[in-house]
Amino acid sequence: MEAQISVTEEKLKASEMVEVIVETEPQSGMSGINVSGGGREGIFISDLLKDSPAAKALHLLEGDQLLSARVFFENVKYEDAVKILQYAEQYKVSYCFKRTVPSADVSVSPTSGSVEVKGPKAKMPKMVSMTKINSTNILWSC
Repeated sequence: MEAQISVTEEKLKASEMVEVIVETEPQSGMSGINVSGGGREGIFISDLLKDSPAAKALHLLEGDQLLSARVFFENVKYEDAVKILQYAEQYKVSYCFKRTVPSADVSVSPTSGSVEVKGPKAKMPKMVSMTKINSTNILWSC
């Protein structure tokens, strides 16, 4: 294992630039940043207040590219949810849903361990998780 790590470190040192993608934990707001760009160019941080939550907690830098922003709909007012969904309609969006279903609607492959649930399909099967609620129902979420 150490040999693999040192080979990787050598490759990183030999490379001039390395692309790093970071996904943050869910949190409120990202005050203290300005963005620029748009379209094919992408959205980039153009200005960052030094002592802002974005600079301190997220360790963002000017020039970082914003790849996506996931909005959590827990405790969101109806009007706000409608606005968010309307604004996002013209863009590429992935959704995450949950539902309580009878266990008869769930099948598990004994060989692969994959899960089939009647209803919306997750694009990536690894995104599907199940939590047993009681002996007859399963919570399906992504």
